[in-house]
Amino acid sequence: MNRTGRSILFILIFLLFWVTVTPFIDLRDPTILLAAEQGNILQQLISLSLFAASGLYLLSHRQIALKMLSPLLIVLLCWQFITVFTSDYSDIAFRRYIFSMTVLVTAMAWVILPENTQHFQKMIKYLSLFILLLSYFGVIFMPEVSIHNMSEVLELANAGSWRGHFAHKNIAGPAMIVLIIYNLYLLRKDDFLIPAINIILATIFLIYSNNKTSIGLIVVALLVAEAIRFARLLPLQFLAFIVPVGLMALLTVGTVLNPSLLDFVSSTMSDPSFTGRDAVWKFAFEQIREHPWIGFGYDTFWNMSHLVNGGYEIETWAARAGHAHNGYINLLLTTGIVGVTLFAVWMLFCPLLDYNRSQKNGNDPALATMYLRIWVFMMLYANLESPFFAPRGQVWFSLLAAVMALRLHARVKTR
Repeated sequence: MNRTGRSILFILIFLLFWVTVTPFIDLRDPTILLAAEQGNILQQLISLSLFAASGLYLLSHRQIALKMLSPLLIVLLCWQFITVFTSDYSDIAFRRYIFSMTVLVTAMAWVILPENTQHFQKMIKYLSLFILLLSYFGVIFMPEVSIHNMSEVLELANAGSWRGHFAHKNIAGPAMIVLIIYNLYLLRKDDFLIPAINIILATIFLIYSNNKTSIGLIVVALLVAEAIRFARLLPLQFLAFIVPVGLMALLTVGTVLNPSLLDFVSSTMSDPSFTGRDAVWKFAFEQIREHPWIGFGYDTFWNMSHLVNGGYEIETWAARAGHAHNGYINLLLTTGIVGVTLFAVWMLFCPLLDYNRSQKNGNDPALATMYLRIWVFMMLYANLESPFFAPRGQVWFSLLAAVMALRLHARVKTR
């Protein structure tokens, strides 16, 4: 594939996840309350087409592609495949599992499609600008589907929060963070203007999204990433990472498991419920007791008929939450203790090992730091949202690409 073909495929993959085939979703439509058991045919066709093109590209670069796959990831994917058939919705779980594999393959291809770092920088700079202009276009010219409002059928408290072409402010928020991180990497003396504009536009949009999780975590994530970068020794890097992530887990989900932690958080925070997330976590833990080891099946718990039509909302509104507002609890619900343990080892430890290794091989340190920042932010973010294996948006795609790129960065000399 020549440079033009690689550029086109890179751009199309990016747009599939960052724009999707259904931008500017109308949240005033009551059909969004129905059980989410039907797939989007157009999304599936485009995803499969780009998956096929990505697979062919990876086959032609199989030696590099295989370096991105760790044995632990393969074991995790095998376990998730087993949970497809333990689900009460095996047909849906199978379809979603296959869809998830297309995301994995396209993310792997996306990482290695650029000819060199300069090629990547040029494309991501203008793609960032396009995404931001599209979001602002929606806010200015289509506010009814770009700004949360009181006519929506859910979460009226979000009224006034910007979401642009994204489905929700909680998706727009982390999207802006990723764009900020991309453009911090691009910010150089010889190419300053557009990255600086991108950072300013993304920061303003982030503020008006009112996504408090992302706003509150961006500075922490950047500081943690800097601490890891300067530490260099792996044990110190591990401490610099695991202490803030673990502390955040204790002060969030820990409050529904330990009354002492709840008392402490209640005495120091104005909203110890984390805008009602504690009810979702309590509900999730109650459900986990039914299938602790294998879960309810791959991606088949939230928005399924047994919840939507099962009368759970009489007991608690949390049954309508849509996801656990915690990435690890979400996986615990669907793939059980085995699945979340495999995932935690792969996602929490392997990228840090890869970054440490990349610091010693002479590759571009700024590029590795960019991916590190995305990973650190998402690990913190996962304590309050559910970014893992959410294949229809940019959050999981951006994290997956960052993790794959870090592994590659540690093993292959970049150009």
